[in-house]
Amino acid sequence: MNKRQHASTQSPVFIPFKLIVLAMVFVTCLIAANLVAAKLFSVGGFSMTSGIIIYPLTFLVLDSITECWGKSIAQKIVWIGLLANLIFIVLLQAAIHLPPAPFWKNEAAFAEILGAMPRTVIASLCGYSLSQTLDIAIFTGLKKRTRGKMLWLRSLLSTAISQLADSTVFMFVGFTGLLPVTAILSTIGIEYVLKFGYAVVGVPLIYLIVHWIRSRTAHADYGLSKE
Repeated sequence: MNKRQHASTQSPVFIPFKLIVLAMVFVTCLIAANLVAAKLFSVGGFSMTSGIIIYPLTFLVLDSITECWGKSIAQKIVWIGLLANLIFIVLLQAAIHLPPAPFWKNEAAFAEILGAMPRTVIASLCGYSLSQTLDIAIFTGLKKRTRGKMLWLRSLLSTAISQLADSTVFMFVGFTGLLPVTAILSTIGIEYVLKFGYAVVGVPLIYLIVHWIRSRTAHADYGLSKE
């Protein structure tokens, strides 16, 4: 059998559409969170990074992927997200360094806002790589211990622990030397409270996503994890 005949007899690789959708949502939220992270906002006298309103969604999506497709697929999604952000940084820097048109009056503002991105993105990616991998490990470990039950507990605990790691790494890498240590610790504490609350509120959403993934599909047809 020649190579052409061998290739024609191979089964096509099937990638579930719902997995593609969730991976797209995951990467979009990740990039959007990094894009707005340079802005700090205040509520009630407390300062937070704007990414707080977007980034926690990535944990909900990742837990849903881990639940239905397993650790290996979820970890690949994490690495895809990392690569997407690195490409994003390179493209962004290329745009910043393009020579501005003579009539373009916003070059300084454009460079000032988006030029601050590399450090915050690097800080975010450090926290991201650690926290998302930690989230997957804790989630799958708890899944084995609970024999696949108590999805709410597995999601809540894995997200709570990994979010603390993410906030700590992000704030110290991104803002050491720019903010006082007391302000960094205060921001970590405030953001963590919000992220934990986000995790609690997001539990029903995880059940909805998992139900959507598993609805009208078979394990064999959609590659769903039986672990």
